[in-house]
Amino acid sequence: MTTARLAEEQLERDRLRAEDAQAAYERAEAGTVLAPDLRAASRHALGPFARLLADLPAALLDATEGERTVERLHQRLTETVFDSLRETGAALVQATRASHIPALGHHLARGLKPRDLLGVAQWAERHRHLDTGTNAPGPWRNERTPYLVEIMDALSEHSPVRSVTFMKSSGVGGSEAMWNWLGYVMHHLGNKDLLLIVPSIEVRDRTFNPRLRKMLAETAVLNDLVSSKQRDKRNSAEVLEYNGGARVIKSGANSPDSMRSEHLPYVICDEVDAYPWDVGGEGDPMKLIANRQRAFSGRAKSYFISTPTVEGASRIDQLYRASDQRRYHIHCPDCGHIHTLDFDNLRWRTDHPEVTEVIDEATLGAQVQEAWLLCPECGVRIPETHKTDLLQGGRWIAARPHIKRNRGYHINALYSPVGLGVTWADIAQDWIEAQGDTSKLKAFYNTHLGLVYTEPGDDIADLPLYNRREPYLHTLAALPILAITAGVDVQKDRIEASIVAWGVEEECWLLEHLIFPGNPEEPDVWADLEEGLKTWSVDLAALDTGYLTSMVTDFVQPRAWCRAIKGNAGMDRPLVEDERKRKQRLRYRRRKGAPIEPIGVDQAKTLIYQRVRLPKPGPRYIHFPISESFDEEYFAQLAAERMVAREKGYRLRYEWVQLRPRNETLDALVYALAALRLLALPASAKPKRWTPPQEAVSATQAAESTATAPTKTPPVAHRPKPRPASRSGLAKSEWSRKL
Repeated sequence: MTTARLAEEQLERDRLRAEDAQAAYERAEAGTVLAPDLRAASRHALGPFARLLADLPAALLDATEGERTVERLHQRLTETVFDSLRETGAALVQATRASHIPALGHHLARGLKPRDLLGVAQWAERHRHLDTGTNAPGPWRNERTPYLVEIMDALSEHSPVRSVTFMKSSGVGGSEAMWNWLGYVMHHLGNKDLLLIVPSIEVRDRTFNPRLRKMLAETAVLNDLVSSKQRDKRNSAEVLEYNGGARVIKSGANSPDSMRSEHLPYVICDEVDAYPWDVGGEGDPMKLIANRQRAFSGRAKSYFISTPTVEGASRIDQLYRASDQRRYHIHCPDCGHIHTLDFDNLRWRTDHPEVTEVIDEATLGAQVQEAWLLCPECGVRIPETHKTDLLQGGRWIAARPHIKRNRGYHINALYSPVGLGVTWADIAQDWIEAQGDTSKLKAFYNTHLGLVYTEPGDDIADLPLYNRREPYLHTLAALPILAITAGVDVQKDRIEASIVAWGVEEECWLLEHLIFPGNPEEPDVWADLEEGLKTWSVDLAALDTGYLTSMVTDFVQPRAWCRAIKGNAGMDRPLVEDERKRKQRLRYRRRKGAPIEPIGVDQAKTLIYQRVRLPKPGPRYIHFPISESFDEEYFAQLAAERMVAREKGYRLRYEWVQLRPRNETLDALVYALAALRLLALPASAKPKRWTPPQEAVSATQAAESTATAPTKTPPVAHRPKPRPASRSGLAKSEWSRKL
């Protein structure tokens, strides 16, 4: 009984399978077209295709007339092609209707139908929605921030622009443009991987990921592209997978592992001025980022966005200088003059009626009652109520239009839309309150003007020093040398040492700057250092203990001609302790190993910067040789710091600030000067007979015989001029140096 029932069930399953197979066969037979019928129907389709090929070149030529901008020209050409394809599809439907295969035209038209041509700005206005965190909730409207439209269109797929830099003040919508591009890539493109980098992993987890979840939830077309489950591995803190396989990789600039992904076409770098200059000992994170786009060099796009910081250490400022340098220009409502909204032209009225812009201690507490702008051409007063119309009629103008694919945009808080940012009166009030406080003044330049802050102070220029190099290395034996010292700086991946010869009254001649690449935790690097110092017959070497203190003291301990030092900041600290104080310290602070000598580095830097300005050789003059070791990078590092006077409540304090990431040559020269002071030469010391190392002389003779110190002209860079106009100096160029 059971066997018979099983047989019946098996027979029924076989019957159902046979019915399914018969139905599939009939469907396939119905969709099958005989070859003669297909050839006959295809002849009906040849006409529309022939007209497309014949008419398209003339249509493209017509589309180029009257267009000046590359983006708009590219878009018009694309629109022309899309329209031609749509017209051809409709013609195919009509042409094949009377053929043997009437549906052929519909199938061909479906294949020709292009995807909607949308720019980022158009996509945002069509799909983006904001519910929270904004003063204007609801659908995105480009008319509120018209200056963002060109920036977003430059990020669109059809734009030929490859790099977009936005150096900005706070509160002008730069981050919203980033979110719009991200939504555009996810929804409209749908298949592009994107790398998004924020300053740190902590910022990513604390700020960026919650903001991303909010944007995805508020924008309806993005809701179904990603999983909303927190434990879904496709939606983690590091990776967001969307649309069935494409990814948004979220990284922190402080983590090389998070940026060590495969190649990606699109990259967003948010707040780049907060990125470290060396991440995990692997170098500049910007180079790691560029490596991720190498395979997509012809189609890659990058968006760099940040508020700037200080001169010489601002990534966004360097990126903007390398771009075409665009600024948003408006028309004067009275005379039509085209100009930018600059703080120089801002005027205000305070509750001190007799004072409108002169600020002193008596009027520091003044409250701004009203603010307006003056047209730089006709001087007409422009109230802030005109701002909306001014922005609508504005346009971006490039200072360097010959640069085509690297766009740079700069804007300040004066452009903040009415109701969405600070007012002109707020900006004037913050300017008044920043007087007498350097930290507030720096914040004003960065967050309101969108400019790097140049602290007034004492610094030197690197190119004039490079140009005054002298050919004396082949005559070293004739120099009146009293002593030779070395300053040694220990870094994570190398040791650097400057060899200095000293004459009467501390006149000095730089002899060599040595670089010993390698991990200082390995003994081979220290062996190379010892050999290099002995080659130059160094009388005393000063080694900094700021990094790997135990390794430095272990090296110094058995070598009487070496001293371990520790640099201490503070203008009141002496370069070296006097002999009496030093003996007392050594008497009461007995330690195992070599004692560490405290060094007043601020005073040493002050002395060096004063001496490099001396006009002619003599006492305290510093000579630099013509040598490969003393290249542009050497002098850029030597000029890497500035002594600034910082105000706090009208009280001044002086300190040294670093203008660029690397300053090892300055530190090494400081330590070499400290070594001379620790050597404590007697006043009666006489020049000694000294024979320079033959290999060093031979290596430099050939270079000196064919090279002279060439005169280099510093580059001139365009930049908006902030108020007051007393800021000076250009950012030092970042020179690449092979270790």
